[in-house]
Amino acid sequence: MTSFKALVTEDVPGNRLLSKSGINNVTLSVTAPGETPEFRSTGFLKQGRVVTVKITDKPSWNVVAEEDIPAGSSVEVGNDGMVVPSEEGFGYVLEEVKAGRIATVIRAGSGSAGEKGPRGDKGPDGDKGPVGDQGPPGEKGPDGDPGPQGPPGEQGPPGEPGESE
Repeated sequence: MTSFKALVTEDVPGNRLLSKSGINNVTLSVTAPGETPEFRSTGFLKQGRVVTVKITDKPSWNVVAEEDIPAGSSVEVGNDGMVVPSEEGFGYVLEEVKAGRIATVIRAGSGSAGEKGPRGDKGPDGDKGPVGDQGPPGEKGPDGDPGPQGPPGEQGPPGEPGESE
């Protein structure tokens, strides 16, 4: 997971679409209608605060619906960073959603994934744990049922004659 710090330029309610701007001083603001969002707010963001933006690459976002949206409809950014139905958009809703409720938006990919890159080098081995740090042995369990009778063994050598009375 990657993250960076950004300055919030306006109060933003939770589950709204966001865009960033700037290079050295990155800022976040609500995405304008019709634009392509880059992030979403997971909670309330206060104007003037510096926040940590975490890139998690989740395929879906929870976003407030500005209008009723039928299941499977494409969506784009509406007013105040909410989603509205559209012919073409940045994603689509999984289920029907009423205005003012949270929509599960499946983000559509942009561009090709391309070919898979080469495998990276193996990382270093971690430290070994302490030896013998497994805790005390447990109590002996109950005896099991006896097994089946085995075959008779070989006959032994003859014994010494015995005495009788």
